[in-house]
Amino acid sequence: QKLRVRSRVVEFWKKLLDAKIVFPLPQDIEESELNALKPYSTVENNYICLNKGVITDSDGMLYHNGTDTGVQLPFKLMDEFGGMLCLPDDVFFLGEREKYGSKLLIRNCYLQLLELIEKNRGQGGPAETGCTITGTPGIGKTYFGLFILFYIRYKYPKAKIVWRGDENTCYLFSPEDRVLKGNIQQFDGALNDYKNFYLSDAHTMTWYSAYKILLTSPKNERFNEAVKWPGFTQYFMPVWELEEITTLWNFHYKNKKNNEGKELTFELVGILLEKWGPIPRSILLKWDDETYQRKYYNLIAQADLESCINSIDTAGMPTDTISGRLVHLDVGSTFTDAVYRFASPMISNRLIQAYEIKTKRSVRDFIMSSCEYPMVAGFRGNLFEDLAHIELQRGGIFRVRCLNNNSEVIERHIKELECNWFMKLKEARKGYYNRPKSKTFASIDAFSLDNNTLVLYQITVSTKHDIKVKGLDDLKRFLGWGNNINNIHLYFVVPPNIFEEFPLQRYKTVKDQDSQKIPIWIKNIPQYALEINMVEQRNSKRHYTDSDSDTMLRGGE
Repeated sequence: QKLRVRSRVVEFWKKLLDAKIVFPLPQDIEESELNALKPYSTVENNYICLNKGVITDSDGMLYHNGTDTGVQLPFKLMDEFGGMLCLPDDVFFLGEREKYGSKLLIRNCYLQLLELIEKNRGQGGPAETGCTITGTPGIGKTYFGLFILFYIRYKYPKAKIVWRGDENTCYLFSPEDRVLKGNIQQFDGALNDYKNFYLSDAHTMTWYSAYKILLTSPKNERFNEAVKWPGFTQYFMPVWELEEITTLWNFHYKNKKNNEGKELTFELVGILLEKWGPIPRSILLKWDDETYQRKYYNLIAQADLESCINSIDTAGMPTDTISGRLVHLDVGSTFTDAVYRFASPMISNRLIQAYEIKTKRSVRDFIMSSCEYPMVAGFRGNLFEDLAHIELQRGGIFRVRCLNNNSEVIERHIKELECNWFMKLKEARKGYYNRPKSKTFASIDAFSLDNNTLVLYQITVSTKHDIKVKGLDDLKRFLGWGNNINNIHLYFVVPPNIFEEFPLQRYKTVKDQDSQKIPIWIKNIPQYALEINMVEQRNSKRHYTDSDSDTMLRGGE
């Protein structure tokens, strides 16, 4: 027997297409840039609201009731995210006010993943019958599922959708605004119609004819059989960008206080980011959960770098030796591959310290001895990056090659600089080694200003490390050091085994395509390879002392 559906769930389904997509207006946007949008939007309280029935794709092209308008959003609007999907007043996703709320941040990867699914679900495509979306725990895969609900309702108005959430009951959403609730077996008729959709959130999936999308953490038992089905593939969802975390905080958590009056300030967001990496659950949702936050130190104490590396399976995942909160999936730009890496520099540094004390060996030995094992590539790159940052901060003499003309190896002196961790580019400081608190910062891992030359560092253990034009554009746009910069140099910081063969790198779009419009100032940036000496040096500084880590916990001052 089908169960009674709460009125709030029915109201959600009826009003879902009344939702509007909203963007905050950037301070530097000109009114003339918005002229083409006037037939499709309104401006209210420094927000631009797309009209009902107007959506955007990942390139910013507007669609009105499914028809391409030929109008594109200004780049500045979609620079950091794809807008905020806002339900009408007093309407909540799945009728759950406290659990899901009424607003949903549309990550750019949501739009890109949907376009990838649509492209590959054609006859004979790798996602013809369905796909699983896998990602690091805590990144909000359920919210992607809610956005997919909106997308299907918009694009396939005649389709039925079966939603299986985090309980054993399911919802059947029908085109005529009807909603039914029951167990999965009660909806066999809808599930065995290929024109319909089945969305499963964190449940093992069974074969049905409906188009199937499984949203899950990296638990193989949930999808290892499904990926064997014909036309069923796996995609990966990346962790959040630093800008996305900041945007969500501004929209939903700014000025938020708990029962004791403690506020989730931007500074506190930065401190939590240093601990957990860019995961909304750990930084925003659980910001004032003392039990959750204190568990971080227990998880670190229980982890062991050597056991973690030795337990890595064929998927590159350490099994049962380290908490999933301490490692993240580092997803490739095509969403079809991923490696595991530590969630934050603080985590990798603490594990490295414990490893070197316990084994009396340098982590350099592991980095060099593991270069032929692709399964540990993510962690190897992670550890090398940590080591490289320390060496660059410490300064000294480094071997360097210019990649533009494949010149001879020369030696270059780099000054010792103190590290400045930043959340926003305006927090960067001259005379410091500037390092973003999030690894997701585009195109650069660190930078400094040396005698009016802006020195950019990208750290890699691979000979292919393309450059995102957007990241360099953002750097120029937001850094604000224009009058102090005469030259820009880009260094690829690499281990000895690839230093002499490291090639000139290509410029790419955010979709990993060759950039066709490279600004002249970017074309003129010389590229270099810089070698990190992997021979242990005497009196070398450790990665972080305990006091360094404590300083990071206080906000990096």
